[in-house]
Amino acid sequence: MGRFPLERYAVFESRDAEATRERVGRILRPHRMDLLGPDPRLDVRMHCRRMRNIAITYLSYGCAVRLEVGELDSFFAVLAPMTGSGTVQCGGERVATGPDRLCLLSATDPATVRLSADCGQLIVRIERSAMEARLSELIDGALREPIRFTPGMDVGRGYARSWFEQLDYAVRDLDRPESLLGHPLAAEQFEQNLITGLLLAQPHNYTPVLNGDDRPVPSRLLGIAVDLIEGHPEWAHTPASLARHAGVSVRALQKAFREQLDTSPSEYLRGVRLQRVHDELSAAQYDSTTVGEIASKWGLPHHGRFAALYRERFGESPKQTLSRQHARKG
Repeated sequence: MGRFPLERYAVFESRDAEATRERVGRILRPHRMDLLGPDPRLDVRMHCRRMRNIAITYLSYGCAVRLEVGELDSFFAVLAPMTGSGTVQCGGERVATGPDRLCLLSATDPATVRLSADCGQLIVRIERSAMEARLSELIDGALREPIRFTPGMDVGRGYARSWFEQLDYAVRDLDRPESLLGHPLAAEQFEQNLITGLLLAQPHNYTPVLNGDDRPVPSRLLGIAVDLIEGHPEWAHTPASLARHAGVSVRALQKAFREQLDTSPSEYLRGVRLQRVHDELSAAQYDSTTVGEIASKWGLPHHGRFAALYRERFGESPKQTLSRQHARKG
């Protein structure tokens, strides 16, 4: 490894403020940069390794600077000073950064960053779409609001330390000529691990859901799932698909069905389908349809299990329901 991280991926060096703003803005985002101090002299160095959903950048300015970043919008960013220090104002909080204290900028929070003259930091850019997709997978449901992380990240302990050690190892490995992360499959797995690890290591507004401490599902959200079942019981509903439509996790939806309706989503769906079969059998022409046709129409395979469930619910077999209608007409 060279004197600076990611030297194999040098992007540019510059002493020109306008050129620096343009080049850094192109890789990260457009921003305002002010040089601080009585006689500031830029000596910028930027290295960057891009992957599919993550880019790791090393950036040093050589003098104290203030950066008006605004909202990142399309990505999250971890600011990790390797040397020197910084101060970040974001999300209504002020975070002092250094080698053991990072700052995680959420996509929706505007930020102002001040860096000391000796600050050289890693900036980990994670695409918002990838972060949101991974969190949605982890909670088995749609996201009801943007992800907002706690900005200050102490990497001296807990999961955050493990996460940062993984990042640090990857940065050192990338500087080797034959890094495994040069292979697309290894890079893809690394990205997934880094995103998942960050969601588990750093507190955010979905952490209680990830930890199994789901908030109660409001009746109106439960009603979305119930209305969908009642309106289209023939559709191939699953707990996951119902949870996505309601905007909650699968675990939370199952808990709401159990506590508010004393059943599960699957049991509720089966009950609605059985009732629709019964209603149609009761009104059907005996010689123009079959039990199997009606059962299949409502998403119930016609076999012994179906017949047993039907008898348990209605006290007779499906054929008896159909033939009883025929007998009344005779």
